[in-house]
Amino acid sequence: MIRILCATAATVLAAHALASCAQVAGREAASNFISCVSEVKSSPEGQMVYERLWAGDNTDTAAKLNDLKPLTKEEQNAYVQVHHKMQRCRQIVIDYDNRYAAWETPYWQQLFQRSDAIFSKLASGEFSVGLANKLSIESAGKFEVDVSKGHANAVRIEEARRQRAAEAMLRDQPPLSGPGGMLV
Repeated sequence: MIRILCATAATVLAAHALASCAQVAGREAASNFISCVSEVKSSPEGQMVYERLWAGDNTDTAAKLNDLKPLTKEEQNAYVQVHHKMQRCRQIVIDYDNRYAAWETPYWQQLFQRSDAIFSKLASGEFSVGLANKLSIESAGKFEVDVSKGHANAVRIEEARRQRAAEAMLRDQPPLSGPGGMLV
């Protein structure tokens, strides 16, 4: 009986230790991801494209949703560089999820696929900036809904509020007409 209690206690302690390690790793990964994204956004190319693109960081305005023009050639080149730099930030998420939160991986993969499709259309001039911004908001909303269906506490309150505010702005906008129609 004592051996069983000791084994159970050891298992519980080991589980708590692993959970604590995962929490520390999660905070470190989140911090590294935020730093990476901030570095990309503050680069000269990032500053250029995020003047017009949805940043999702409380600097966005409804004007970004009404932008009927595609990116200029200079902005397209900068956007390609920003997208390339963001791959390093994505890798932080992938590495963490593969080790500590594998359940999130499919949701991130779907988000990255949608983001890549928007990137391709916007960088090629097929989409207007406003349409790309609207699709980015919708994609982020889908990601949050999908994640929260499986794990209600996975989406932070601050992120959910920011997403709801973006979606409210989106609802208040008239439909776009102009370059770039539907995401195929």
